[in-house]
Parts: sequence; C-alpha cells; structure tokens
Amino acid sequence: MKKILFATTALVATAGIASAEVTLSGQAEMGIFDNGNEDTQFFTDLDVTFTMTGEADNGLTFGATIDLDEAADATNPGRFERPGQQGGENMFISYGGATLTMGDTDGALDARAPELALAGGSLNDDETTHLGFNHSDGFDFDTDGVGLSLDGFGDGQIARFDYAYQGFTFSLSGEQVADGADVADFGNTIWGLGVSWSGAVSTVDLTVGLGYQTLEDAADITTVAATAGFGGGFSAGLTYTKANVEDEFFAEDIEHWGIGFGYEMNAVAVGLNYGEYDAGDLGNTSGFGLAASYDLGGGLEARLGYGYSDYDILGVEDDYDTWSLGLRMNF
Repeated sequence: MKKILFATTALVATAGIASAEVTLSGQAEMGIFDNGNEDTQFFTDLDVTFTMTGEADNGLTFGATIDLDEAADATNPGRFERPGQQGGENMFISYGGATLTMGDTDGALDARAPELALAGGSLNDDETTHLGFNHSDGFDFDTDGVGLSLDGFGDGQIARFDYAYQGFTFSLSGEQVADGADVADFGNTIWGLGVSWSGAVSTVDLTVGLGYQTLEDAADITTVAATAGFGGGFSAGLTYTKANVEDEFFAEDIEHWGIGFGYEMNAVAVGLNYGEYDAGDLGNTSGFGLAASYDLGGGLEARLGYGYSDYDILGVEDDYDTWSLGLRMNF
C-alpha cells in the first residue's frame, strides 16, 4: 500500500512538469580543518541544490535554481519565499545569445573577470579566503577573505543581462542598495558593466575579462583579468583591480594584483595563487593559497587546502595560516 501511494504521489507531482526538467544535486564534505586559531576541528558540510529548466513554444528557455544551504537560514527562515529578499535562489530567461538572470547571481564585474583559483579545491576554501585573494563578490576585509567588488553591498538581489556573440560575452547588472530607496551619501543602485572573450589562440585556450562597478556616491571598481590553459594540463592567470573609494568611507584607494597557476592530469588537480593589496598609508595585506584534489571515482574526491595571510594595517602586523583535509562527495 505504501509503495502504491508513493508512486501515485510521484505521478501527481510530475504531471505539471512534463515539458520541463527538474534535477537534484548535492555535495557533502567531511574532514578536519584549522581556520587560523591553531585549534584543529571537525569539518562537516552538506549542500543541496534544485535546478529546474524548461522551454516555451516560441523557443524561449527558462529556469531557476534554489540552494538550500543558503535558503535555510536559522536566523532568518523562509528568505526565498519573500519576493523582496534573495535567499539563495536565482532564475533566468534566455533566447538566442541573450539571457536575463535575477536573484542570487554575480554582478557584471564578477561574472566577466575570471578568478585565479585555477585547479583543485579544498573543504574550507583555504585557497580563496587568504588575505591576498580577490574573490570579487563583495567589498570586505575579514577572516572569510577579501573581495573588491560591490556585489552584496545592497539588498543582495542582482539583475544581470548577458549577450553572447562569437566568443564575446557582454554584461550589464544592477543591484538596489536598500530595496529601491535612495540612501544618503551612497545612492540607490550599484551598476556594473563587463565584457569577456574566450577562445583559442594557437594552442592556448585564453579567457580575458574586464569589469566595472559603481555606486555613485561611494566607490568605483575596475578589474581586468586573464587566464590561459596550456598543453599538458597547465594553466596560469593574472588579475589587477583598482578601487576608487570616497574619502568618507575609506581614506585611501585600494589596488590589488594576483597571479595563479594550475595543473590537472588524470585524477590529480593542484592550484596555487598569490596576491597583494595596497591601501596606501592604511597598510597592505598579502597571501597565497594552495588547493589539491584527487578524484577517487564515482563522485568521491580527497581534498587538501592551505592558506597563508600576512598583514600590516594601521601599524598592526601579524600573520596566520589555515588548512583543511578531508573528503568531498558529489551526488
């Protein structure tokens, strides 16, 4: 009886999505890590994602994704159910080379300028959270890493239009600062522009990206980056960012540069990156990150990560390192 009831329920649930596709994917991680406090801890993490896609009669394609890891916030439950608040969901509609995406997505700068975590991966993202890496998805300086973009500085809902043509992708994005309200000394919308090109130059697979973001009364940020894939599984990349910040928010402009290398062959993937931030008289930070993974087959990976950070801010000098080791399960 239970089997019959389950089968009937499944048929009813899928009857309305015969022309669409719904997939469920997930990742689980287990191991140990040290986040810089010199105390080794257990590490466990689980992420579940629903992806839905479909196609209209006129050729329009559409879809949506919900990340339950972000949607399930114990301090603010049910965020994805609120139309004025992003809670880990995004949706898109596309026709030809044009795509409009809204929700939990990248701004134009982050979408078009490639980052330098080129190979491998770690449980605790040690290779991207050190103080020399620019993760380009927020303006922050903390133990979770450093970011030089304005993504997430507003209400978290981003609308981005992309157009792809012959290897080029052009992007325009907007994010409201405070649900459409005009905020004194800031403005009301973060605007972003970006362009990238990907293609083969001789035997090199090259991606070059340029991104720009502005919040009219707060900051302007420009990033240029390039990555290249060579024969034998080797890759390399360079990035440069300049942030012009209004004096009332930050006394100095900020510059960042970074370099990255990667190697992938058979089951092995190793990535290494280094970067520096210069904030003038306020000081500087730098760091490097290492990530290595070994594919055990069937969706199971062994992962190792290490990050080193060094800083001299307002006369305070210190350094610390982080590491993690364990297994990732891809479902």
